[in-house]
Amino acid sequence: MLVSIHPGRIFERFGIDEGFRMLRENGIEGIQFCLRSAGLSVDQIKKGLPGLMDEPLEIILEQMLPYRAAAQKHGVAVSQAHAPYPSYVYGLEGSYERMQEVLKKSIAVTEFMGAPYCVIHPPFDADAFAIHTREEEWALCRRVYEPLIPYLKKHPVTALLENMFSRAVEGERFAAACSDFDQAGRWIDDLNALAGEECFGFCFDTGHCFLTRQNLYRSIVTVGRRIKAVHLQDNNGHLDDHLTPYTGRIDWENVIRALIDIGYGGDLNYESMKGLDRFPPELEAKCLQLQAQVGNYMRGRILAARA
Repeated sequence: MLVSIHPGRIFERFGIDEGFRMLRENGIEGIQFCLRSAGLSVDQIKKGLPGLMDEPLEIILEQMLPYRAAAQKHGVAVSQAHAPYPSYVYGLEGSYERMQEVLKKSIAVTEFMGAPYCVIHPPFDADAFAIHTREEEWALCRRVYEPLIPYLKKHPVTALLENMFSRAVEGERFAAACSDFDQAGRWIDDLNALAGEECFGFCFDTGHCFLTRQNLYRSIVTVGRRIKAVHLQDNNGHLDDHLTPYTGRIDWENVIRALIDIGYGGDLNYESMKGLDRFPPELEAKCLQLQAQVGNYMRGRILAARA
């Protein structure tokens, strides 16, 4: 149960080798490796602009090698990778074919980086007023994920679906794909049935759940043991702030109790990069130490409950 974080802008600020050294020196044991930052941004996807993840796999892996080498040198695990997103863009011709190739290469990069999990957002429309039936949502979800099964088996990597939210007027947020947690569980079970083995799981994002006004404890236990990874992040119930736990409004006692009750044994990944990036570089080490202390506290609570 490693204490892991989304590293935010640390590599941009300090360089790859120095960034990994700072992570480990300040108590961080693992990272989420985000291929949006390293290879293809949201803006590039939505505007059809080229990026690193469009290149042949050999070129991509060559660019990833410094990250892998520095992680190994400083003893920082890559506990999960995150594929570029959105995985499908409504109304953009050719987006499905392009993103299928990007997702397949993301799976290969995940294995190359030594991570067991690749978080792949489910396809969803960010417009809260879009009308899609459950059947339409499942059909698109299956269209995105089913072709990935041979690649997940080949490398091998487990693809994780994540609970999402959509936008509306004046900053309101509503549940989107995989935020109906009963439905999300069925999707994962059905995808694994199609695969004939466990190729899919769930990444539970606490901030997204809080934005959609859902009970965190009940949501986590509904998905249950399908949860293989977590994005632990806080907010104030209005924007997806990605804050360090205990600096927003989430009730973390409910989260800890839920993780204990489902027997969660994966890494504790703190996707609270804005809790790092909003501070000046001179305070980076102190911010990392806080993230590590929060992680150690939660890990201690969970492990003590098992004793």
